Amino acid sequence: MLRSNFFRAIACALATLTLPAIAAAQEDARHVTETTAPTLAIDRVFASPSLDGPAPRLPKLSPDGRYLAVLRNRESDRERYDLWAFDRQDGQWRMLVNSEKLGTGRELSEAEKMQRERRRIGGLKGIVSYDWSADGKSILVPIDGDLYLARLDGAVKRLTESRDGQLNPELSETGKYLSFVRDRRLWVGPIGGEVKPVTPDESANTVHWGEAEFVAQEEMSRFTGYWWSPTDARIAVERFDESPVSVVTRTAIGASGTRAFEQRYPAAGTPNVDVALFVIDPDGGHEVQVDLGPNCDIYLTRVDWARDGKKLYVQRENRGQTTLDMLEVDPATHH
Repeated sequence: MLRSNFFRAIACALATLTLPAIAAAQEDARHVTETTAPTLAIDRVFASPSLDGPAPRLPKLSPDGRYLAVLRNRESDRERYDLWAFDRQDGQWRMLVNSEKLGTGRELSEAEKMQRERRRIGGLKGIVSYDWSADGKSILVPIDGDLYLARLDGAVKRLTESRDGQLNPELSETGKYLSFVRDRRLWVGPIGGEVKPVTPDESANTVHWGEAEFVAQEEMSRFTGYWWSPTDARIAVERFDESPVSVVTRTAIGASGTRAFEQRYPAAGTPNVDVALFVIDPDGGHEVQVDLGPNCDIYLTRVDWARDGKKLYVQRENRGQTTLDMLEVDPATHH
């Protein structure tokens, strides 16, 4: 029932976005003749706003089913997205977060830039993701490397203020905790309270906790490296070491100039990262390493919790990508 309500809500909400635009376009078409139509120049094809019209992104129904949140881009700047919500009770749209008003314009971390590029959203601005709280009363919103909690009444609370930025921010399953990756470590804390790192401070800068490695992001569409259990009692966390991967020079060509970066790139036939999976408490305690088998040269493709949180399901793929199997893991014993 909730799934059908979700699709009906999307159809109803998106109709309010598209029907007026279609009607306006039809009306304009009546007044345009071959002699008055403007010439379409090459520079206009690639200028902003885009000629393909508005493109709403990431529709998500609130847990109680009343609101449909969506990212809407602006008429004046089609690459900038704000957070809107459609109230199914009164049929009204409301802007919850104005990205331009709240954002700082600060440059994103290199890790977030690369993740956005691999998501194919590198050119977007403003709000590119968000996460409903479990009670449906607020939404976690990342903007320009910091995190905010937006309520449905329009109030917005800033949760972080760091020059390093936060990667993969999430609200835990029950909404009790905030989590994110910073400085290659997983950080966790209560909403509105102090957030602390809960994974080790590794001496090597090639070791990452809570992130997805390059191959997982680029080839498997997995962009996170940690997973909350349904009860918030435990967190499954990936640890990878990219020291075996060779370093290459990557050139980024942009309108403002060209920059060269040193990047570890796992070319075909060369070593991949060393991947491990752990299960920890929200404070970092009771750490247990999951047994992924004797073969270390594998891909960690997906990780999912059972609904009761008593089992962890891990999808594992061989290097040749010819075999995909699933492990059922007891998070208390790692087997």
